[in-house]
Amino acid sequence: MRWLRLVPSVDHFRRVLAVTCATLVLALGIFAASPDLHGRLHVDHGLGDDGCAIAVFSGGVSTPVAAIAVPLPPVAWRIYAHVAPGELLLSSPRFLRQPGRGPPLA
Repeated sequence: MRWLRLVPSVDHFRRVLAVTCATLVLALGIFAASPDLHGRLHVDHGLGDDGCAIAVFSGGVSTPVAAIAVPLPPVAWRIYAHVAPGELLLSSPRFLRQPGRGPPLA
């Protein structure tokens, strides 16, 4: 996808498309929230709300849950026994003197 950044026309097209989509969603939201503005769009055409994009947008999306529900595979639970070591093995320190605790400067 690095080549997309090298072509300025593709980047410009993506920005224009994003602004257009955002403006469309904003306009549909405004017309769906205001029945007066929505009614002004239908005065001359006489269309009902059946084929209106604003009515579809304001209705939202409802999908049946069974269509998107995916059964999960069965999981076998196992309990692992925790075995504590009989002897603690300590490692040697990395520094003879800890940082910040060195000898005083002369």
